[in-house]
Amino acid sequence: MEPGFTFRIQKCPLTHDYYVHSHDFSELVVILEGSAIHIIEGREYPVSAGQVFFIHSDISHGYKNVQNIQYVNVMFHPDQLLQLPELKLLPGFQALFYLEPFFRKEMFFKGMLSLEPRQLDEVNLLLDRILEEHDRQSDGYRLMIRTYFTALVGTLSRYYRQNGGGTENKALRIGEAITYIEEHFLQPVSLQDLADLAFMSKRQFLRVFTRNYHTTPMDYIIRKRLDYSCTLLRNPELSISQVAMDSGFRDHNYYSRQFKKVFLCTPSEYRTHKAGL
Repeated sequence: MEPGFTFRIQKCPLTHDYYVHSHDFSELVVILEGSAIHIIEGREYPVSAGQVFFIHSDISHGYKNVQNIQYVNVMFHPDQLLQLPELKLLPGFQALFYLEPFFRKEMFFKGMLSLEPRQLDEVNLLLDRILEEHDRQSDGYRLMIRTYFTALVGTLSRYYRQNGGGTENKALRIGEAITYIEEHFLQPVSLQDLADLAFMSKRQFLRVFTRNYHTTPMDYIIRKRLDYSCTLLRNPELSISQVAMDSGFRDHNYYSRQFKKVFLCTPSEYRTHKAGL
């Protein structure tokens, strides 16, 4: 991988068992042909043509009982390529890239994305475009890789929702709740609302959310409101109280306390020194 551009893609056959290993980057795997047993953290799952799965960094995995596998492996750091806000509005994105790995043991890989032949052909075309840009490295190739990769992630996220099995897929159900947060964080949202959307108890939803996003649902919402308020603070015509209200906070004193806790300054200080007003 190149310094400053953590991305690599390879399309290759696998004709023999592959030892269990791990990486300091994440992997998106698309099986084009053949079948095998995929070993992830000591558990074994059958995989075959059309299946897509995401492996987080430092997760041990390998293959055995390989039967003429042809696959594409995309290696990257999620912090660099999965942060586009529009992606977070897709329930399938939340499910495939954040939640499905958590439920992998419980669902025995039933939450894994399985593409239909037509869908696999479309995904393969995008992968070929990425591979071509990666290998040729013509002018602007990094931009083109990011563009095609974003299209790939968006396409896979759509198909995950279409093919995901409805309410039986826990990862997708929670993905719907996360998407609801992304779209309605300025409105009143309760833990019970989110748990209901995910068809889970409040306790179970809180546990799963905190495990995957490393914060509680309410703290996640507060942070989104605070980030949004930073944009509003750039408008000098809005009072701090109005910024608080427009950012989803009913009490501007509470807003100011939360703002200082996160940004280590008051909203007024932020407006003066960081927003340049």
